[in-house]
Amino acid sequence: MFPLLVAFGSEGLTSSLAVLKTPPVINILKFTIFQAVISTLMAFAVGIPAAYYYSRHQDILSNLLHYTTYIPFFLPGISMVVGFLVLLGRYGVLNNLLAFMGVERQQFLYNFGAILLGHIFYNSPITVRIVGSALKNIPLEIVEAGKVDGGSKLDLFFFVELPLIIPAILSSLILTFSYCFTSFAVVLMLGGSQYATLEVAIYMYLKLLARPEIALGLALVQFLFIFSFGLLGTIIERKEQLPIGNRIIYRKSWLSMVALAYLFFEWLPVFSGMFGSIYDFKRASFLFDKFKILLSLKPIGVLGVSIVSTIFRSLALSLSAAFLTTILSFLIVWSARSSRFENVSIRLTSLISISITPAILALGYSIAYRSFPPQLGMILLYTVVSFPVVINLLHGETASFDFAIIEAAKIDGAKPLQILWHLVIPLLRSTIVTVFAITFAISMGEFSGSLILGGDRAPTITVAIYRMLSSRHVPEARLLSSLLVVIVLMVIFIVNRLSLGSFRKEE
Repeated sequence: MFPLLVAFGSEGLTSSLAVLKTPPVINILKFTIFQAVISTLMAFAVGIPAAYYYSRHQDILSNLLHYTTYIPFFLPGISMVVGFLVLLGRYGVLNNLLAFMGVERQQFLYNFGAILLGHIFYNSPITVRIVGSALKNIPLEIVEAGKVDGGSKLDLFFFVELPLIIPAILSSLILTFSYCFTSFAVVLMLGGSQYATLEVAIYMYLKLLARPEIALGLALVQFLFIFSFGLLGTIIERKEQLPIGNRIIYRKSWLSMVALAYLFFEWLPVFSGMFGSIYDFKRASFLFDKFKILLSLKPIGVLGVSIVSTIFRSLALSLSAAFLTTILSFLIVWSARSSRFENVSIRLTSLISISITPAILALGYSIAYRSFPPQLGMILLYTVVSFPVVINLLHGETASFDFAIIEAAKIDGAKPLQILWHLVIPLLRSTIVTVFAITFAISMGEFSGSLILGGDRAPTITVAIYRMLSSRHVPEARLLSSLLVVIVLMVIFIVNRLSLGSFRKEE
């Protein structure tokens, strides 16, 4: 919050709010709310059937749906946008298929429909994961009791299961709305500047139009809106304590075709983006010769530095942020456990973090910490951006921690640091590794904050992809986008393997 207070104080709150009365700003606010509401409802509608199948089946399809839910957390947003460009572009996969069938090429991108499609793709897995997990936790005994009372499957879903998962539905809607409301890469690259949301407008007014007072006013409105919306959701949300029982599993369902179609929808842009990085559909030729550009140490004109240095910078910043976030989030959650306000403090920290979007935070840093190197600002930014996910994940694990083990260690004379290092951390090892991996993935894929803070002096991989796409270096951008996905997945795999190996060695 501190950099925001400094930033608003530098321009004056009154002057910042005055610009909000202008028609252009009002139109931006209206469109941001409109597209977020429509995107949220459509992402929820698309995700619900897949969530139901995911919760009620134990087969290959349900396992694939489980892995699909990691898309918003591990796969960089800008790489997924590039996948849509390859899939739906003028000379993309779909248009080439239409041309082969004798149908005229269509304009699928740079319109409102493309924005909705991108938001559905990137946010519907949130519904699958949150609502699907809630449905999983409904014991078989409760549903069987409803069947004994004569309820049909439809009756049981609407009058027994649905009321029990309302908290999960609210959580998924709030999280999805927050992501759609603060969308940057999807709107900027699939829709264009004519469909600017608040997050895009903050960047445009700050960096392109040199109107920081308007950017500050928009940032304040966005923060207050997201915070108020999230706070309302937290107040009305309730928790249902369900008895432990057997999981409901169905063998056959007509929803299998729906689940298969959903998997096809989610993974087609991913594979299109990967294939499009080595094959140019417009020229009908492979792009292996472009690898030498990525491996060259010579500076590229649109960046001012080489791609190799950009890659190493992104790795260094993301790994640093992952270490910092893992340590800070663990200390925050572990210290809060002894407070009677534990849940409130964790919720508040998470809510403030998700309300301060990357663009807003970068705006605050650029004004409050002008003397700081951009690399430090980006590390701090990645840390704050990761908090909503990692703090809730750690809090969920520590809430189920068996504290009787700690009490037994105290009786044996163990000191607090010994308990922490030799007992708590080993028992929470898998969660800590997951936190590290999620933070690394979020940091590598972060775009808007990196563009504002380091776009000129310290470009990251995501900024390099955007700059190359804007300057018509499309093949190089596609190749770098796929390389970003490969790097993220490889580091996550290595971290998990090292953790698993270390754990087995200790055993």
